[in-house]
Amino acid sequence: MRMIIIYNSSVDKSPPYSLIMSRAKIRSYVTKQKVNTLGALQRIMSNFSPLMIAVAPNGARKTQVDHPALPLSPPEIATTATNCLNAGACMIHLHVRDENYNHSLDPERYKKAIAAIRSKVGENLIVQITTEAVGIYKPEEQVEVVKAVRPEAASIALRELCPNQKYEKQAGLFFEWMYKNGVSPQYILYDKNDIRRFNHYRQTGLIPGDNVSILLVLGRYSLDQQSDPNNLYPLLEDIDPNHKWWLCAFGKTESKCMNEAIKLNGHCRVGFENNTILPNGDTAVSNHQLVQEVAKQARALNRPIADADNARELMGIK
Repeated sequence: MRMIIIYNSSVDKSPPYSLIMSRAKIRSYVTKQKVNTLGALQRIMSNFSPLMIAVAPNGARKTQVDHPALPLSPPEIATTATNCLNAGACMIHLHVRDENYNHSLDPERYKKAIAAIRSKVGENLIVQITTEAVGIYKPEEQVEVVKAVRPEAASIALRELCPNQKYEKQAGLFFEWMYKNGVSPQYILYDKNDIRRFNHYRQTGLIPGDNVSILLVLGRYSLDQQSDPNNLYPLLEDIDPNHKWWLCAFGKTESKCMNEAIKLNGHCRVGFENNTILPNGDTAVSNHQLVQEVAKQARALNRPIADADNARELMGIK
């Protein structure tokens, strides 16, 4: 079982105070705090890395029938980006649609959307494009869109881009290309099998670099696509604590899941791609309200919030 060392010099300067505990014990420590120990918990959080918040405002499947404020066109996405930046986001996870509002990996559509975002927010948000296949695109096409767009960052579902051993050479060359060309990958991992494959590829050098970012996903394959925060902990057991890990969670428990990530030094991705419901049960008016909720949770625990420059440093983006 992996161990985490949480250092908090403000508690006791001689000798330094350390909490050395397993992920399971951290869970117990965090969830069983009483009111009179909240201050200690807040001091520990203040020594965690700044919280990176990403917004995933639309995804590949939903339409404005699902929510009228779902941003689909470049101007709509750019306006959402501005509002989410002001709410505390440092990154936008970008999907684009074709003329019929279906999922697209068209490089030109990506370039138009990125230009619209940059016209509104400048460099104050990291723009991460998706390579999601949605049963339409082959691994070769997923590779080509990243090479054509050359974005600042891209998300890669390991099980899509490298579904089996046959694709390992191609995937390895692509990962090396991203590393050399300054495209920051975020590897999407859905379960322990994905994590084991990811760890194997790290050990064998197929996935290069020292600064690695992963996204853990809760609820994608669960009943009614609803997430259980307790399902996070088994995944963390196999994650190298030196990796930057993010969490996204499907369904109305998104906020509870994000709260766990905040407490465990993870990072958060929220938005209409996965959820439209606020913690109080109301439907969010727009994506920025979901970002606001995460930022509020972080501030309540005294965890710093990263801006885009902080995030670039944490993710090794140059």
